[in-house]
Amino acid sequence: MDNDAKMILDDTISFCRRDGVDTRLVNMLLQSVPLELTDDSLTIEAPSRFAYSYLMKQRAVIERYLEEIAFCPLTLRITTPQEVTGGAAPEAVSSPAHQAPAAVPVRESAQPAASTSIPVPAPVFAPVQDASGENTKVTVTNTLSPEAFRRMAASMSGHPVTATAPAQPTVQALAANEHPAHTQAIHSKFTFENFVYGDENKHAYQSAVRFAAMAEEPGSCTSLFIYGNSGLGKTHLLLAIKNYLNENKPYIRVKYANSQAYIDDFINEVAIQKTEGRAILRDYHDADVLIIDDIQNIIGKTASIEYFFRLMDEFIRDNKKVVIASDRAPKKLGMDERLTSRFNAGMLCLVSEPGFEMKYTILKRYYENTVLPAAQGHTDVDDSLLGSIRSGGGHLTDEQLRHMAEISGTNIRELESFCERCAGDSFEKEQTGSELTAEDIDHIANEYFDTAHKKIHVDTVQSVVEEFYHVSHEDLIGPRRPANIAFARHVAVYLAMDMCEMTTPMVGAEFGGRDHSTVINSIRVIERKLKEDRGLVEDLQTLRNKIVLKS
Repeated sequence: MDNDAKMILDDTISFCRRDGVDTRLVNMLLQSVPLELTDDSLTIEAPSRFAYSYLMKQRAVIERYLEEIAFCPLTLRITTPQEVTGGAAPEAVSSPAHQAPAAVPVRESAQPAASTSIPVPAPVFAPVQDASGENTKVTVTNTLSPEAFRRMAASMSGHPVTATAPAQPTVQALAANEHPAHTQAIHSKFTFENFVYGDENKHAYQSAVRFAAMAEEPGSCTSLFIYGNSGLGKTHLLLAIKNYLNENKPYIRVKYANSQAYIDDFINEVAIQKTEGRAILRDYHDADVLIIDDIQNIIGKTASIEYFFRLMDEFIRDNKKVVIASDRAPKKLGMDERLTSRFNAGMLCLVSEPGFEMKYTILKRYYENTVLPAAQGHTDVDDSLLGSIRSGGGHLTDEQLRHMAEISGTNIRELESFCERCAGDSFEKEQTGSELTAEDIDHIANEYFDTAHKKIHVDTVQSVVEEFYHVSHEDLIGPRRPANIAFARHVAVYLAMDMCEMTTPMVGAEFGGRDHSTVINSIRVIERKLKEDRGLVEDLQTLRNKIVLKS
């Protein structure tokens, strides 16, 4: 590495930061290797082929800073990571600053990937012209670290992502520490590792992981649409995508906004356009990945939704990446039919309300990973003042956590707050020599959840199912076995066991005197069907909501 080249590159980065130049350019320069400084040029090695292409487009900007620093014109020469066979490393073409660089075609290598327990993508070879105009093959290495790839591969195979020991700081990590947005990405709780998933949201989780992993691949995973009720983890997945890309692929420009931010930006920039005549929402259009949360709130805002539709159409037409979250499916949003069909053809994922097992897992993980460490002072916060009011360290047993899961609602944010409150009350009880009882937990739950202490009767379950599937009560509990009636009966039995405080013989008695083995068979039929039919998951969620409202 040329020390003079390093000094002038460092100064260039400082000047870029001084003038508020795009963070993506700063990060790419930080990851570039300064190779040589001569009287008329600076040569750097870009970290990837994507970075090479982007830096070539930004040469004019960089060369202006080089001239300002060196007090003379300097040409920027850019290479890519190379392993050249039979000769010296080729040099990137030094074209005039005003010319756009030629596209660099790539082809998949026939060489096998490096030997490892997890398959790593093989390098690709990019032809680059040398000064004579001939093509020379150079190896372009994959920029995804082995550890990050292992984690992503584990996620895409359906296994939980486990936290690993932090690696030594890289240039990218050091750069992130100097940029608030990237610091938030690294330390944010909204990561794939922190997301609790089960059958209710596994499809959405795996699709979000796949989208993030394929963000650099043109034409692959171009759209992801996640929908479901409020408080079920949609925003967590959207921010996990954003944070993963910010941390691992900072050269990809990501724009995240919730619906209110989008509307505010639209209104503000329309006003600016009238006075300054500039194009609006430039940062939305310039993004490589656009993420919009709670899109349903834009519906009805005539001007902003029309512009949003045009923006979506542009992104999908140009094969750029789009992530949307909503409380309902695309077909129920009143969007342009072309957009609806495109989102339906992409990755479309329902996030359902968590059942008992998932709520228990959420409560247990939050208690162990957040509530207990905070109570024990294992945080970066100066707790000299907080120590005087420490109240969150009460002990919660596994039995108490399971009881909390049984009586709680389904909103994940409320579940976490409920967990903190129970731990706090447990601490206060312990100070007086007593302990938190089931009745204490029930009392706290009543303040949080409408469903707490609601007694669900089997006749309510039966009437809601009968209305939903258009069968009579006599058919539902009777001996008839046509497919539509048998299926409605299976659903009613499954929901009765799930929502009513009844044993299998008690439920069987309410369905024409059937025995417990018939009840168990109905539960197995529905559980098997749930793994095959995403529509049934949505139907069961609708039925549960109706049953709770009628109880």
